[in-house]
Amino acid sequence: MGNFSDFQYSPNQKPAKKDTLRISRKGNRFAGHLTLFKFIDRDTKQTVVYTPSFDISGYGETMEKALEMLKFSIDDLFENLSSLSINKLREELAKYGWKKDALRNKEFSKAFVDIDGSLKNFNAVDDKVERLSLVA
Repeated sequence: MGNFSDFQYSPNQKPAKKDTLRISRKGNRFAGHLTLFKFIDRDTKQTVVYTPSFDISGYGETMEKALEMLKFSIDDLFENLSSLSINKLREELAKYGWKKDALRNKEFSKAFVDIDGSLKNFNAVDDKVERLSLVA
C-alpha cells in the first residue's frame, strides 16, 4: 500500500466494476482502484482526467501532466482524511458515496458512475470520453 501518488495509470488496465479503497491506519496508507475518465476539453484542448469517486479532476497539455495534477489533488485529500478519527473518516467517505465493506473491516467500495449519468455535461471534443483506471 502506498499513497495515491504511488498509484499507476495503465492504458491496458481493464476498469473494475466498482471502485475500491483499502485503508491502513498504521502509517495512514491507502490503496485501491479508482475509475478515471479522460477527455480533451473542447475549449482549451487540454487533457482532462476525472475520478467521479471523489469528484476530483486534473488537467494539462499531456496525459502525464493531467495525471500529475490529479494525483496531487488526491494525495492532498487523503492527507487530510488520514488525520481524522476512524469515525470521522467513515463519515467523510460516506459523503462521497463510499460504503464500508461488511466482510472486510478496512475496505470501502463505491459503485461505478456511468458515462450516461455524471459525464454527460462534460465539454469533451466530439463528446468522446475514455474510461481508464488508476491502481495501487
